[in-house]
Formats: sequence, structure tokens, C-alpha cells
Amino acid sequence: MLNARHVEALHAVMRAGSVRGAAQMLGVAQPGLSRMIRHIEDRLGFALFDRSSGRLVPTQEAHLLARHIEEVHKGLIDLDQVARGLASGDRRLFRIAASPSLGHSIVPAMLARLVERHPGVVLQFDILSVEQTDDYLELGRGEFTLTVFAMTSPSIHSVKLGTAPLALAVHRDDPLARLDRVTPGQLLDAPFVTFREDTPHGRAIAAVMGGHPANVRAYVRFGETALAFVAQRLGVAIVDMFTAEQARDPSVRIVPLEGGGALPVHLNRNLHAPQSAIGTSFQSIAKAMLRR
Repeated sequence: MLNARHVEALHAVMRAGSVRGAAQMLGVAQPGLSRMIRHIEDRLGFALFDRSSGRLVPTQEAHLLARHIEEVHKGLIDLDQVARGLASGDRRLFRIAASPSLGHSIVPAMLARLVERHPGVVLQFDILSVEQTDDYLELGRGEFTLTVFAMTSPSIHSVKLGTAPLALAVHRDDPLARLDRVTPGQLLDAPFVTFREDTPHGRAIAAVMGGHPANVRAYVRFGETALAFVAQRLGVAIVDMFTAEQARDPSVRIVPLEGGGALPVHLNRNLHAPQSAIGTSFQSIAKAMLRR
């Protein structure tokens, strides 16, 4: 019979001891609040206040209701706080994972912006191998993944947000480091620190070079490892710009790669899992940062 507005009005009148005081508490007009109290009494079928003295004196029935009204009012306040907390990200655990090259570069910057918007959010962040990405979303371990490849499972929605251009990482003492840009043809005889052909990085490099590099010095799994190997003069490496832009050994130079291709960046989520408000916020941040 009573709705939330009725509970709020009765609570204010009982606290203030008058309609005038209650109207001030609620920031409403006194005549409108008086009409609401009359309407509530009509709906209940009994009087809540004795007005014979010119003042509002709670009836016995009103006193019996008062304790319950107080409890309901507190519950409404708690409910409102929970709803606001969910909307702002307070006390929410946001779980997300990424491919290594993204997880060590741009994703932390995305999450920093997310925390600026939602200071109360708690983050659970994981770095995943290619083999782990399907299970992560399908088993509900997290809400999103960011990958350098499209996920093909029918239960996963994968959308391309942008690309990460490829560039050459070379030791500063290498003659290639003095060039403004390099072409794939200038790298045919260079010793390479590279990735296996069946990986996203390996496929992108093969596309740029017209095949797998002929002179391979070392195979690595992560772009960060490739940069560390270059710093030790073990060869040159083609890496994505997100990896290249990270803090690195000052002996490593990054040279633009002419006609050099790029790695795609995909945002993935489980089609059958509900999306949170904070997840929607993260999605907008990711789209904005990858629109390049």
C-alpha cells in the first residue's frame, strides 16, 4: 500500500514533528506534503495524526508504524547507496585479462583511467597465453580480454578496436639505428630475434618480410624479451609499437618500418555473460584509447 515516497514523507514528518519542518527537510512545498499525508491516511483507512490542537500529534497507530517506517527508510537509504556504489564502481571487482604485449603496455593505462572514473573499483588483471583465452571467458573467469588476434569461438563476441603498427628494434651501435626508417629488404641478412610462425606476432612479421626471417638468432615468446635480447646485441627484432613504447634499455633504438603492417587489437567478451556498468565504462575507455 505504501510506496517509497510515502515512507520518506512519513519518516520526515515524524522526525520533524510538523509538516512545515518535514517540507524543509525534503525540499518540497508544504501544501503538497500536507495533501500527500491526507492521501496516505485515506489509503490506509485510519488517521496517523490528530490535528485537533492545530498541531500534528501522532496517533497510537502512527506510533505502531513508526518503528517499521524507520526500518524501511533505512533500508531504502542502504539500497540507494548500494545502487550508487554499483554505478560508480565502488566495491566492485573488475576482472580482465590481456595478451602479453598489450598487458605490459596499453592495458595498464586503460585501467588507470578506469580507476580515475571509479575510485572504489578493485582490479583483477591477468596475462594470458593464446591457449588460455577461450577458457578465461567461457568459464566466467573475467569480463573482457584484449588480444592481438580475433577470437573465433561462437560464444565470444570479438570486435577489432584498433591496430598496433610494427617497428624495428635495433641496438644503437647497429648501422640500422642511424636510419630514419627501414624497409623489409634492408633486413634480409640481419640476425633476428623473432617469434614462432604460429603466433600472432610471428604471422604479422612473416607478412611484412614476405616469409619467415631467414637468419634467426633466437625465438622468444614476449616482445619484452625480444627488446632485452636486442639490448644484448643478439639481433634485431620487429615488435609492435605498444611494446616499443614501453620503458626499455636506452641502448635499444626503435626505427619505423616502411610498409610495415600492424597487429590488430581485439576486445572480447562472453555473449552469454551479463555486462557490468563498470565493464561498459572500460569498453568506452578502450575504444577511445585505441582510436589511432
